[in-house]
Amino acid sequence: MDKSVFYPEEILIAKMESGEYGWLDYVNHHSAEWQDEYIRYCRDNGLTIGDASAAEFVQFKGEELEAAMERGDA
Repeated sequence: MDKSVFYPEEILIAKMESGEYGWLDYVNHHSAEWQDEYIRYCRDNGLTIGDASAAEFVQFKGEELEAAMERGDA
């Protein structure tokens, strides 16, 4: 799989909904920054790289965005 190909969120969601992508694919095709953050997230939390931890990471990023919006930072 070529992880250097990134897609807009709308396309990623469509690929998830169609069953073409799982959570790990979603993270890997979101952005280079997410790839790096996800690896650190797994390492820092003692998690194995895979769909379950990728789903947890996406939830974490959503909560991070929500908190930033509440602070007026996003």
